[in-house]
Order: sequence, then C-alpha cells, then structure tokens
Amino acid sequence: MRAKVETIIRDEAGNILNQLAPQEIDLGTQSLHDIEGAVENWKQQALPEIEASLLNQAQNQFTQEIKKPVRQL
Repeated sequence: MRAKVETIIRDEAGNILNQLAPQEIDLGTQSLHDIEGAVENWKQQALPEIEASLLNQAQNQFTQEIKKPVRQL
C-alpha cells in the first residue's frame, strides 16, 4: 500500500507560507514495523526541505524588516 503525504506550512493566521510537493510513501505490508520504517524514511527526506523552507521564509521576513525605512519621531 502507498500513501501520499502533503506538507503545507502556514503562519499563525493560517496563511500558506509554502507548500511542498506531495510525496508518496510505501507502507509495505502495513505492519507496524513497515509503517514506522516508512514514516522514518519520509521524515529523513522531508525534514531538511521543511527546515530550509522555514529558514528561507524567516530570512525573507528579516530582509523585509531591514528594508523598511526608519520612521523618525
């Protein structure tokens, strides 16, 4: 059996920050061992991409804050 995992990253307001390409995982015989192994393999593949996406979003937000003109009182 195969399952499709879709990852959508949202901010606290529910706005979509990024949506990663859907990934299929092979659940094998659907035994607990096969499912745990498939999920672990998916995590090892997906987490670096998720982390990079979050870091990129934070860097873009930081850059936008730097570019804002300083308001004088």
